[in-house]
Amino acid sequence: MNIRPATASDIPAIITLLKESLGESMIPKSEHLWNWKHNENPFGPSYVLVAEENDVLIGVRAFMQWQWAGLGKTYNTVRAVDTATHPAHQGRGIFKQLTLAQLDLCKTAGTHFVFNTPNEKSRPGYLKMGWQTQGKMPMKLCVRRPFSFFWNRLTNKVKYKNISTDPTPKADWRNVTELLSSLSLHSDKLHSAYNSAYIEWRYANNPLFNYTYFTDNNTYILVGRVKYQSFIKELRLTDFFLLNDTDKKNTRRHIKQSLRKFCKAHSIDFISMSGNQYLHYKDLLPLGLIPVRRLGPIVTIKDINVTNEMPALLNSDNWEYSLGDMELF
Repeated sequence: MNIRPATASDIPAIITLLKESLGESMIPKSEHLWNWKHNENPFGPSYVLVAEENDVLIGVRAFMQWQWAGLGKTYNTVRAVDTATHPAHQGRGIFKQLTLAQLDLCKTAGTHFVFNTPNEKSRPGYLKMGWQTQGKMPMKLCVRRPFSFFWNRLTNKVKYKNISTDPTPKADWRNVTELLSSLSLHSDKLHSAYNSAYIEWRYANNPLFNYTYFTDNNTYILVGRVKYQSFIKELRLTDFFLLNDTDKKNTRRHIKQSLRKFCKAHSIDFISMSGNQYLHYKDLLPLGLIPVRRLGPIVTIKDINVTNEMPALLNSDNWEYSLGDMELF
């Protein structure tokens, strides 16, 4: 078996391998999606390794580049994302070999750490390779239609099944990217190193989901998307950008009116948001009285070149990640 960096000519075989190993699942596999995610990322192209045997790809492992700013520095990191082993070759430790090879390459490249949110099935394998858990991601929930929310959940009534259309209305992002060109974040906590190129890539040009936004064209931009659950309809607030805080009272009023109007028009049952991001901007975000709770995915981190900083990185209070940073795409 030979492990080597992937090339552009490998992409069709990689997509075939992903489909054979994982199926389509909730995220369809395509060359267009792969190129958007791994080659057009403004943080830089992903590190992708493949395993081949007899000139046939039998494994793939991708680490997507990411930058976090905060705690007095900028961290060059990677997010452990797409991985697959051909069904006929599973059980040979290919996933582990590819992952360890990626860690060696990233160490040489000066990458600070790896982060991801593995599921229950894959997490034990990561922990055996030195990943550490930060714990469940804090979440802020706001129930908009309590009777519908609790009744449908109590009766397990499935309202949204086999719906393939994206429920989020399409938005014109040209004005937003222009507004964000002058964005400056004032937080010592770790947040993605945002810029207009990142917003355009992550939200405006996202081939998987539609994203919408709320703004008064002056003080804030609130990004989100509508998501069907089995029995309820969620407005997921994926990012909040404060352009200036000259009039917090009017900003809060505008956000409240915008969310109320949108939720009514789209029959939203509840709103979700990163608890860490909400706590930083809670004076501006009218999201009810339900306290922030650790209900999100488990965040894990692997040290590559930041051994002395790991205690701070494993403390979620030092982070201000958004749902947009952590949701799967």
